[in-house]
Amino acid sequence: MTMTETTTNRTGVLKLWVLNFVANATALAVWYFWLLIPDAHRWQVVASGVVALLTIFLVLWLRAGTLSWFRVSEFRGTPEIGRAYRHSLRYILALGFWLLLFLVIAWLIWGLREYVPQFAVWIRQKFPAAPPIRNITNDANWTILLIVGYILPCLWLPIATTVAASGVHPTHLARSRRVWRRGQYWLWMALILGVGLYLPYKLVWWIPNLQTIRQQAFSMGARFLLAYVIAITAFLFAVWITGVYTESDDPLNL
Repeated sequence: MTMTETTTNRTGVLKLWVLNFVANATALAVWYFWLLIPDAHRWQVVASGVVALLTIFLVLWLRAGTLSWFRVSEFRGTPEIGRAYRHSLRYILALGFWLLLFLVIAWLIWGLREYVPQFAVWIRQKFPAAPPIRNITNDANWTILLIVGYILPCLWLPIATTVAASGVHPTHLARSRRVWRRGQYWLWMALILGVGLYLPYKLVWWIPNLQTIRQQAFSMGARFLLAYVIAITAFLFAVWITGVYTESDDPLNL
């Protein structure tokens, strides 16, 4: 099945893009102001907890609805996105668990960077003909980054789209893994994640040589906005690619 054989409604994609653009920005703003909530009184602690739980729930619902819309051709072919969000509401907890599992595994693997210098020294001691310690350290750090930033998301996303659309259904979960065998899927995701992560990173950390504070402030705002637009677009593109390929291997009849 090729990408052209599956119809994706452009109006629906535009609606999802706008929704994710606004909702994610709102969630970031809420998180910022949540950090400013005082905790001197019990009611403030309770209010802080309620805001945190409500925000987490809404963010998970945003993700679940987006994943579900792209995963099911019945949703993907129409401009209506509300039905996908109503449908995915029942699977929010399952998606939250799957997301938590991904975050824990990614955090554990990323934490291995602390032991990379010792690993490099050990390799050098055991194999005197091995590359210099600096090279081994760089290679190990890049390997960890590759696993956390590319391999894990590619393994996680097909299952996530299925969980968001049908819950923890063993048959569908097993069939969703078939997309891992698609070379085109891995190539598409390499391109999307490369652009979606590298370009925002370079834009955020690029410091142009400007003369005035106003110019620097405008430049920072424009660069952050462009990085945000690229990240949102890359995320939706990645979900679209994953949803189409996974649907072709495991159609869902809702």
